Amino acid sequence: MKVDKGLKIALVILLIVLVSIISFAGLYVQDKKSMVNVLKDYQLGMDLKGSRVVTTNVGTGNKTIYYDKDGNEVKSEDKEGSKKEVPINSEESLTVDNYKKTKNIVEKRLSDYGISEYLIRLDEKTGKMTVQIPEDDDTDLAVQYIYTKGKFTIVGENNEVLLDETNVKKATATYGTTTSGTTVYLNIEFNKDSVENLREISNTYVKSTDESGKDTTKKFTMKIDDNKITSTSFGEEIKNGILQISVGSATTNVSEINSYLAEARNLAILINDGSLPLEYDLAQNRFISSDITTDNLTMAGIVILVTIVIGAIVLGILYKKNGILAGIANIGYLAVLLIIVRYTNVILTIEGIFGILISIVLNYIFTIRLLKTMKTEEDTKKAYNNTAKSMVFILIPALVIAIALCFAGWMPIYSFGALMFWGLLTIFIYNTVITRTLMVISTKK
Repeated sequence: MKVDKGLKIALVILLIVLVSIISFAGLYVQDKKSMVNVLKDYQLGMDLKGSRVVTTNVGTGNKTIYYDKDGNEVKSEDKEGSKKEVPINSEESLTVDNYKKTKNIVEKRLSDYGISEYLIRLDEKTGKMTVQIPEDDDTDLAVQYIYTKGKFTIVGENNEVLLDETNVKKATATYGTTTSGTTVYLNIEFNKDSVENLREISNTYVKSTDESGKDTTKKFTMKIDDNKITSTSFGEEIKNGILQISVGSATTNVSEINSYLAEARNLAILINDGSLPLEYDLAQNRFISSDITTDNLTMAGIVILVTIVIGAIVLGILYKKNGILAGIANIGYLAVLLIIVRYTNVILTIEGIFGILISIVLNYIFTIRLLKTMKTEEDTKKAYNNTAKSMVFILIPALVIAIALCFAGWMPIYSFGALMFWGLLTIFIYNTVITRTLMVISTKK
C-alpha cells in the first residue's frame, strides 16, 4: 500500500512537472531545419510590444475627370472629349456625420481583421483622425484599412458601373481542393434585388465566339477604388446571385494558399464593411516602441516563478510533507494558468499581469487555509470542502468584479478583468482536480 501511495503521488507530481516545463519553456518540434514552439504565442498589448500611430486628414485638392465626345466619363483623356477639375471631397460632404461614419467603418474594419485593441481619436471639426494599433507583422496591411476608401465596383468594358457595394449582401473567402491543388475563391453574394441584374450581366459578359470562331468575349473588371482586382468573363449564366472569383492559382504550397486566403479575406472585409464616405490622405505613420522589452518580460516571469518557488519552500518548512506537495501544486497552478492565457486570446497588458498576480496571491491564500484546516481536521476531503466554502466569500465577489470589468471599453481594464477571471476560475477547477487529489493521496492511511 505504501508503494502504491508513493507511486500515485509521484505520478501526480510528474504530471505537474511536465505541464510546468511545457508552459514555462515551451513545446518545440522540428520544422524543416529549425525548432518551432507549437504553443500559441501570448497576445501582447500595445504597452508591451509597441504600437503604430496613424494619422489621416480629409483629402484636399482636386481630381481630373475625363469625358468622351458624347459626355460619358472615361478612364483617360479623350482627344475629342473634355475634362473637368472637381474637388476630391465636395464641400457638402464635409460633415460631422461623415466624419463619425468614417470612424465607425474603420472600427469595424479593424475588428473584422482581428484587432481588438485600438485607440481612435476623431477631431469632429476637421475630420482628422488618429488611430493607434498594436505593432506586429501585419500592421502595414491593417494601416490600409484606416485610410483606404474601399469603393467596390464591377465595371464594363466602357467603364460603366454594372454593380457596386450597395448590391452586395455578403462577401466571404473560401477554398476548394482538386487534383491540381487548392484554389482560393472570393465569393460575393448579391442581395435579392440584384440577383436578376447579375444574371443579365453574366449573359452579356459570358465567354463567346462568332461564326468564324473568333473570340468575342466581353470582359468585366472588379475594382477597389482604382485598383483592379481582376478582369475576366463569366463561364456561364449565374442564377443563384453568387459570384465566385478565384484568387491566385491552384497550388499545393501551404504558404501560397495562406497568402491567397489572406488576400481574399482582406477584400471581403473591405466589401462587407463598405467604403469610406470621404477621401483621406495619410498624414502620419510612425512606430512607437514599448518601454518594456522582451528581456523585461522574461525577467518579470522569472521573478514571479522564483517567488512561487520560495513560497513553496516556506510551505514545506511550515507544513512539512503536505506543505511541499501544496507548494508543488501551486507551481502547477501557474503553469496551467499561463497555458490558458495563451489560448483565450485575451490581450496581455501590464494591468492584465497584475490580474494574474492577484490570482496567484488568492491561490496561495487558498493553499495556506487548506493546510491550516488539515491540521485540525482528520478527514482531508472534509478539510478541503470547508476551505473551499470559506474561500467562496472571497473568490465569488472577486469573480463578479472580474466579470464586470470584462465589459469595460478600455483595453487595460478589460485585460485586468479577463485575466483575473481566468485566474479565479482556474483556482476552483485546478485545486479541486489536482491539489485536492494530491492531499487526499498524501493523507490516506
